[in-house]
Amino acid sequence: MMFARCAALVALLVGSVACSPAADPASPLGAGNALGPPLATPDQVAEWVEEKTGQCGEPVPRSMEEFAEFVGPLRAKLYAPYVAEWATCSAGPYERLGLVVFQRERLADFQRAWQGALSSGEVSDDPDFGFGNGFALSGTLGLELLGLHTLRCTPVGPDDEVGHTVPAEAEGCVYAQPPGHHH
Repeated sequence: MMFARCAALVALLVGSVACSPAADPASPLGAGNALGPPLATPDQVAEWVEEKTGQCGEPVPRSMEEFAEFVGPLRAKLYAPYVAEWATCSAGPYERLGLVVFQRERLADFQRAWQGALSSGEVSDDPDFGFGNGFALSGTLGLELLGLHTLRCTPVGPDDEVGHTVPAEAEGCVYAQPPGHHH
């Protein structure tokens, strides 16, 4: 039964991917324009996920204390100062999918803070959310099928397959989709 639900969600996701417009470097939204529609509240993110998947219809607003419990203390330290608000909903294999809306004007600060944490050894990898235009989802399974990107602030080596990339707000970071998932 669970396999059938996951297969149905993947089928919905595969059929729902829409192309994003190219980034406009002169835009005040920066790289975000290439990441799809700008979503500024968890309710808007939930509506978008529901349009794409038929799930996530009843988002539950959450506190920043709950955010720290949800992502753990290290990630909360790195994410929370840049999060405007967040909520959770149930979608696909996720009992609680995090719908995170960032303070748009602080995205570059978030990315630079992550770069600093990488340089100092505080973290060893890139953020583990799926990123859209001003928002992110906490899950990873199937999120590339929604057209979301990973945020890469680690150097890209010659053997790395990062697929389609869009420059992020901070120099040295890019939004990437796995090979074969862009259009």
